[in-house]
Amino acid sequence: MLKPTKMTKVVIAGTRDQIEPTISTFHKLNVLHITDFSKETEDFKIGRPLKTASKFSEHLLSLRAISNQLGLKESESGKLTKVELSSDIDEKITKLQKEVSSRFDELRNIESRLKEKEDLLSSVKPFFGLPLSLESYTGYETLKVYTGYIDTDLESRLIKIHSNFELFVGEHEKRKIFALFIPKEFEGEVQKLLQEERTYVELKVPPLKGNPPVIVDELTKEITGLRERFSLIKTELDNLKEEYSEFIIATDEHLSIETQKSEAPLKFATSANAFIIDGWVPSDKFDKIEAELQKNTDGKVYLTRIEEEIDEKEIPIELENPVAAKPFELLIDTFATPRYGEIDPSLFLFITYPLFYALMLGDVGYGLIVTAIGLVIKQKFKTGGLNALALILLISGVFSTIFGVIYGEFFGFPIFNIEFKGHLEEGILGIFGPTIAGIHLPVHRFESVKPLLLLCFAIGIFHVLLGYIIGFRNEVVKHDLKHAIYAKGSWMMILIGGVLLIAKVMPALMSKSRMPTGDMIFLAGAGLMLIGVILLIKGEGFISILELPTLLSNVLSYSRILAIGLSSAGIALAVNTMAMNLFIRPEGVLLGGGIVLALAGVVILFIGHLINLLLGILGPGIHSLRLQYVEFFTKFYEGGGTKYLPFGHKRKYTEE
Repeated sequence: MLKPTKMTKVVIAGTRDQIEPTISTFHKLNVLHITDFSKETEDFKIGRPLKTASKFSEHLLSLRAISNQLGLKESESGKLTKVELSSDIDEKITKLQKEVSSRFDELRNIESRLKEKEDLLSSVKPFFGLPLSLESYTGYETLKVYTGYIDTDLESRLIKIHSNFELFVGEHEKRKIFALFIPKEFEGEVQKLLQEERTYVELKVPPLKGNPPVIVDELTKEITGLRERFSLIKTELDNLKEEYSEFIIATDEHLSIETQKSEAPLKFATSANAFIIDGWVPSDKFDKIEAELQKNTDGKVYLTRIEEEIDEKEIPIELENPVAAKPFELLIDTFATPRYGEIDPSLFLFITYPLFYALMLGDVGYGLIVTAIGLVIKQKFKTGGLNALALILLISGVFSTIFGVIYGEFFGFPIFNIEFKGHLEEGILGIFGPTIAGIHLPVHRFESVKPLLLLCFAIGIFHVLLGYIIGFRNEVVKHDLKHAIYAKGSWMMILIGGVLLIAKVMPALMSKSRMPTGDMIFLAGAGLMLIGVILLIKGEGFISILELPTLLSNVLSYSRILAIGLSSAGIALAVNTMAMNLFIRPEGVLLGGGIVLALAGVVILFIGHLINLLLGILGPGIHSLRLQYVEFFTKFYEGGGTKYLPFGHKRKYTEE
């Protein structure tokens, strides 16, 4: 907790005949972070995959192709129990591949033919409106044939070009359609006439023979038959998917594991008779790993600690946090993996991220919905980043519900009776709020702007100061105490001194009274600030003074907690006031404007609160994260570590 798991660098060496049991042992233990071997020498080369690698890879590719063709997703296997795979996996995959591929290919073929027939049908239908067979439009040496849509009278204009033509006119889907037969010598003039006509749209004659109604009937029957066949094959594929889903997902896991094990030697150094693996293991598991390795290799493979000084940048990082704080590692990984000697801030985020989120959202109704969303996502995604995100949402939602009670808000409606600007506003519960720890609930956000703003600044000062304290510790570990005082201690003095000064100066300025220059707190604050600035200049140079306004902006940035909260509460209040006073309860009479007007008010309430909820999820989430990354992390966090990736696999669907 607070620091990454302690790691030990190890070297594993043994004879080549022990590669496979060594790989199996470490894969089962799932603790060895392998360092890739890359610098080949005359004696040691990069290892080659095991003989089984190509077979497993081939089967895995085939299985994933089958899974893709069936549209199978891993999430559909959420209720699977662990499956014991039989020895005839190869035969099952080959048989399943033939069954699925043949149907899938036929499905694609039918889709292609359907598209072709439907296109033909669409091209034939317009010619319903003309009394000619399709072959009548083609095959002439001396005639040019034009077909298309047009809205104007063509005949009168064609007579001016030439009187020897034949024009057929009809209608399709309330549009005028024509077919014109005219000697080819007048092609240019007719073409010019049609181009000048804005309503003219050319129609291509489909390459078919026969009367359009007969052709349409035949095409319709073919399309119906193809669709029935398509539906039948789709049902067969769905049945195969249902029958083999457990086998496919379990076998995919099995083959992925075997492929991973078979390709592991690509990270090893090998010679004609031996192999060497460089890697890292958690220090507290070294003895157990050594005992297991000796047992499985008959003592022919050796595990050795490397005691020499090691660059901390090489050490893989495994974060070690309580279960409740574990999801917040997602936010750490999104920013940067900590270095080996750094403090892991996941536990701090577990406290401050939901706190800031809840201070901003602070509504029972919205909080319960956010909690429910977190629960739904958590149920759907059992592992991975989305599961961690769901847990963060869940915790933030619970905190928001608690602060909703403190603020006395339920979708912007007051929960408790409150007196605001001399008026009694009756709450949902119809009672006055209780007094807890000397605080009378509810804390009305619009009435308590000043104390809430002071609270936000106090939180900001503490949060920034905590960042400097952690940074001070990191500098001591990384360098020495002197360097830590110059780099972080100076800023701590400036921050504390500045707070003491402001605590005395601001009241004097607001009351226009004399400055308390003789006050001990004022003098202590000024002294601390002066010492801090001197230490900062000595450690970082005179130019570092330019960074002093940044410290003030960092603290002021925490005012966004109140600003976002007030904007959310303000939107909710506006939506409620408009819907209730204008639609649902005009002039204080429930349904005074009629049921239709009241229903319109309900719609406004729903849409307004839905938009506010979406803003309430995104706004507090983003701004809370910003306060962590920009105002907090920059005081101590560098990151840049290598993530711990142990060689192994956590089985979900198969047994070892």
